[in-house]
Amino acid sequence: MATPIRISLLTILVCLILALSTNAQERQGKYMHIDYLKIENSSEDDFLRHISSTFLSIQELRKENGSIEDWYVYQVTYPGTQNSFYNYVVITISDDISGFEDVFDQYSNQLSQDERENLTDDYLRFLSPNHSELWRVRNSVIADSSFSPSRYIVMNYMNVGLGYEYEYQMFEDEIALPMHEERMDRDQMEGWELHELLMPGGLNYGYNFSTLDYYDNLEDIEFTFTEELIRHTHPDTDINEFFDHIYRTRDLIKYELWELIEAL
Repeated sequence: MATPIRISLLTILVCLILALSTNAQERQGKYMHIDYLKIENSSEDDFLRHISSTFLSIQELRKENGSIEDWYVYQVTYPGTQNSFYNYVVITISDDISGFEDVFDQYSNQLSQDERENLTDDYLRFLSPNHSELWRVRNSVIADSSFSPSRYIVMNYMNVGLGYEYEYQMFEDEIALPMHEERMDRDQMEGWELHELLMPGGLNYGYNFSTLDYYDNLEDIEFTFTEELIRHTHPDTDINEFFDHIYRTRDLIKYELWELIEAL
C-alpha cells in the first residue's frame, strides 16, 4: 500500500495549486543574499549605532529605486560551531539577482559628494563581510500575508546528496510544509522557507540547501516535528519511515539561532 511519503500525481497537483496561492508562496522565487560579519567587541557599540544612522538610509535608497525588497540585520545568538568566524548576518532580499550588483551605484547618485564619502566609508568599514552567499527561495509559507521579519530565526544548513535534490525538495513541499502550516495555525511559528544555495558551492563547501524557521517567541523553538504533529497532519504516515526518509535525503550540518537587530 502506498504511503504519504511516496509521490503521487494527486499530491503533485496539490503542490501546483499551493504554488499559485499568494498567501502560501509569498516569497517563492526571490533571491536572498547573506553577508556574514565578524564585529569585534570593541567595535560592536559603534556598529550598532551606524545601523540606524548610516546603513538603513542606504538600504532605503536601494529599496526606493527597486534594487532590493527587504534588508535585515540579525545577531547570531547561538552559532552553529564553537569557533564561529561571524557574529552578525545581513540578509538582503531582491526580486532580481542584479539587485546585488554595484551596491554603491544604486544609491550614490542620490547623495551629495560629502554624503557619499561619509556613508560609503562607514559602510565599507563595518559591512565588508568575511564571506557572502547567494540563495534562491524555493518555497515559502508565512503566517501573515504581509511579511515582516520575526524576532528569531533558526537557520538550518543542509547537505543534500547528489541525485537526491528533487526528492528532498518534494519531501519538504509535501510533508514538512503542512506541518509548518499547522504550527502557524497554532500560533507557534511565524513562517518557514526552503532555500537552495546558488553561490558559492561544490562538494567541499559543506551544504547546498537551508531552511529558515521564523519565530516571535523563544519557547516555540523547542518542539518542532513531534509525533503528535506528524500524526495530526499525516495520520497514515509510518513514523519510522518518516524519519528514515529525512535521514536518507539530507544531512543537517548545523543550525543556528539569530535574533533581529534592525530591518527596513
